[in-house]
Amino acid sequence: MAQCPQCAHSPLVHTMLTEGLAAYSCGKCLGTLVSLVAYRAWRDRSGSEALTASPLAEPDTDPADSTGAKNCPKCRSLMSKYRISAEKSNRLDYCAHCEEIWLDDGEWQLVESLVTSGDFTKVFTQAWQYSVRSSVNQQMEEQRLRELLGNDYARIEEFAEWLATQPGKQEILARLSRRPRAPN
Repeated sequence: MAQCPQCAHSPLVHTMLTEGLAAYSCGKCLGTLVSLVAYRAWRDRSGSEALTASPLAEPDTDPADSTGAKNCPKCRSLMSKYRISAEKSNRLDYCAHCEEIWLDDGEWQLVESLVTSGDFTKVFTQAWQYSVRSSVNQQMEEQRLRELLGNDYARIEEFAEWLATQPGKQEILARLSRRPRAPN
């Protein structure tokens, strides 16, 4: 069988992630290799039951995310990293050739709600990754403004909410962006 992409020399052994969804795991690092083909077949067999399953509780602590590139245990190609969400820094390793995903120990719990909702495969799309990057950028910009403005940040947020409701919003913004005249 294939070797663990994290530990390099540990064999991967057959396991069940959930009822009817087979995978391979490493006994040393506890990572798991999941086939998207097997996942899709499991989703098709599960039907609407999997779609309506209640979201599972997230772990109390975020699992550690492995660093560095990994080679696919099946084809040895370099796996790409895909971020789960803007709120979680964990990245899933994905082989586009084999459609295999490497989950570090604890990452299955992070993606279970995506699995049950049917959104799991969307993580590996350009649209999902763009949305994650956009959210991260918005969070960073908000943090930068909080640090720059300090206590005035709340006032700016209140003003922004008020401005959004104004029919003359563009005129107000134009007036605010004009440079004040130098005193005579």
